[in-house]
Amino acid sequence: MEKINLLELKKIDTSKVEYTLLNSLRGLTDESHMHLKSIVCAYVINKMQTTMQYPDMETFLEEADLTNNQKEIISQNAFDCWNIITSNLSKFTSFELLAFILFNNPFFGARYGSMSTPSEVLDLALSILNIKDTDDVLELCSGKGNFIVEATAKNCASNYTGVELNITEIMIAKLRTSIIKENYNYILHDALDYRLEKKVDKIFANYPFMLRSPAINSYKKQLEETTNLPKDIIRRASSDWLFNLAIMDQLKEGGKAVVLMTYGSTWNNTDEKIRQYFVEKGYIESVVSLAPNLFEGTAIPVSLFVLSHNNKTVRLVDAKNLFKNERRKNVLTQDNINDILTMLNNDGELSTTKTTEELSKNEFVLNASRYFEVLPTIENGVEFGTVIKNIARGSQLRASDLDEFKSSTPTNFQYLMLSNINNGVISLDNEDQYLKEIPEKLEKYCVKNNSIVLSKTGMPAFKSAVAQIDDKTKVVANGNLFVIELDEDKVNPFYIQAFFASNVGEKILKSIYTGAAIPTITFDKLKKMIIPLPSLKEQENIAQKYAAAIDELILLNRKVEKTKYRMKYIFEEGE
Repeated sequence: MEKINLLELKKIDTSKVEYTLLNSLRGLTDESHMHLKSIVCAYVINKMQTTMQYPDMETFLEEADLTNNQKEIISQNAFDCWNIITSNLSKFTSFELLAFILFNNPFFGARYGSMSTPSEVLDLALSILNIKDTDDVLELCSGKGNFIVEATAKNCASNYTGVELNITEIMIAKLRTSIIKENYNYILHDALDYRLEKKVDKIFANYPFMLRSPAINSYKKQLEETTNLPKDIIRRASSDWLFNLAIMDQLKEGGKAVVLMTYGSTWNNTDEKIRQYFVEKGYIESVVSLAPNLFEGTAIPVSLFVLSHNNKTVRLVDAKNLFKNERRKNVLTQDNINDILTMLNNDGELSTTKTTEELSKNEFVLNASRYFEVLPTIENGVEFGTVIKNIARGSQLRASDLDEFKSSTPTNFQYLMLSNINNGVISLDNEDQYLKEIPEKLEKYCVKNNSIVLSKTGMPAFKSAVAQIDDKTKVVANGNLFVIELDEDKVNPFYIQAFFASNVGEKILKSIYTGAAIPTITFDKLKKMIIPLPSLKEQENIAQKYAAAIDELILLNRKVEKTKYRMKYIFEEGE
């Protein structure tokens, strides 16, 4: 099929085919197999439209011009669909059917781990890879064959191999590629474990994000035995970087790979050592931080890595704000893609080149935002850890255990949760917060007076407050909170809280949170965070003003609650 035909087919609306076939298949199969069966049905309908009609499926399989591979896929997935096939023979054009087979990827697939790469992201990857006719191309976790279909549409002919563990996905891919080029090769295998006999020129991979399974642990043990990598690097590495190791193991010198991975893997603590390994080996050419919500079924942003050999520097591109919003997801426009390609070749406002030494000073973080953030200048700055007496995480008390200790009447024992902290104020007047007692094993989680409580995660934003607790009361903190006991000979707790609540403090705190879907703070980063530390007299002045503002807020909140209560009974009171 010629390039122009594929590009034209891609523009065709296939919603009518999708709705009709999927609706006909409901009740005949489970949802996870509906897409495969709909593709196979469309394939048979199109075949019968362009050749001849057959009386039954047996005759069709015997007499139609089909390869053994096609016969097997059709026999396994459409033998019980003959009535659906024959009843829809005249409802769609051949072009609609071909467009459906090649380009349709339903939204519900994400629920079953079948997350197709968006077409425009594939366009960007193909532009970077610049595949030639003579290139050997490998795709890890090749799914339904979207990458090679898009590549063929752009006339990127090549010797292609896809490796995929999901047999359902491979069947769809084989049917798709049989339409455009029969000799594309698919291998049913674990992409982490499989190795081609020879290295290749180009590789693409959109592997499962942050995969966790027994197979990952098994693969790590295998790597410990077959590589010279230190064990602690392998054991701590996330699956994203394990896939990247498999990619570099199969990429020719002078070759290029494009992979999609999570934001978190670019900056989290656990992957720091393996990021260092990749940077120092010269494997990372560039990293693009893409926008959130590009993929169906998940809103998390992803990073596009360009991997190759012998790189002395890494170019980092911040493209997280380059997108167009369309209904329930974001898309990359052609202008967005062109802008990203330009930034990959030139430093500018949103692209920068970093040396290994510069990256080492930033924990080998490979997210562009880190290098474009302009943090406020902190005068008289010290590490926060120098004024901390003790820092601990709250109790990981299970809900069932908490129910056991709850008291239906007020007591001197209370349980502090994230929801009890708002605008720097701790509210513990809810009846659900009282406990009958505090077991001895939870005593160590009790919050001391004047401690700072700080949320461990930044969703939707961090929370903090100074705990004011009298001698008669004991409060246990929840596991989502840090409890920070300060050295009050050096720092005033209300001064620190005033700093956290300020615009400057908010930016500083935000800069130390890590993680993609759920920004999280670590002990180490919190202790190393730089805070301003003027004299105690200056601190006292700020602390008094902040404490007075808190008192005013508490009084206003009480007034609001009283007014709300009064409003409830205005109607009953009448005139």
